[in-house]
Amino acid sequence: MPLSRITSAAIQDESIIPIDILDYSITSNQLSNTGVTSTTYGGGTSGTVIIPVINTDIAGRITSAANQTLSLTSFGDVSTTALAVSGKSNVDTITVNTSLSVTGTTVLGQAKERVTIVGAGAGGTITLDALTQAIVYYTSASSSNFTLNVRGNSGTTLNSIMSVGESITVVLVSTQGGSSWYLTGVQVDGTATGVTTRWATLVPTSGGTNNIDSYTVTIIKTGSATYTALASLTKFV
Repeated sequence: MPLSRITSAAIQDESIIPIDILDYSITSNQLSNTGVTSTTYGGGTSGTVIIPVINTDIAGRITSAANQTLSLTSFGDVSTTALAVSGKSNVDTITVNTSLSVTGTTVLGQAKERVTIVGAGAGGTITLDALTQAIVYYTSASSSNFTLNVRGNSGTTLNSIMSVGESITVVLVSTQGGSSWYLTGVQVDGTATGVTTRWATLVPTSGGTNNIDSYTVTIIKTGSATYTALASLTKFV
């Protein structure tokens, strides 16, 4: 007499254990489809990581799977708390392409600033691009009096990258020959309008001779296109 088909309802829970099943006796042909699409999950390319997102039921069977793409080039805000939790708080190098905002007190072992070295003498209007420069150093003797113009870069205004209540400090270094040429004014985004310049101690009326003059200028944004520039001159003999 033939046996009736045995269904899962006719099998007592936990009555079949692994030793009751012959090796390789159950193949994919005997297994019901799970609803998961047959494909590759996970992977990535340059700058992108594909993470598999997998859901299971209470018995551990996979019920769904999908790919989630993560871009490595646009993380946005990075939480220092998350870095500490992941054990990555001691990071050797972080490259920031635009700006880095730090809340709270920051401890630095050492800081490096970009210096643009110009093999000519200071003179005329000197433009300093704050997005790519911190210090401009003219290594030949100055040729005339000069004005410092600070901007973001050729396509970006300083006004657009600074908020009210922020400051930026730049340095202009001028090699001096026999003539005492000096810095006569400070501009922001090509104009002195809206810029109030205050000098430490005295307003210079001449520069040094046969030495190096270093001008440090801190620009404080007090309103839209409105600034206070705090300038000082140090002469290095």
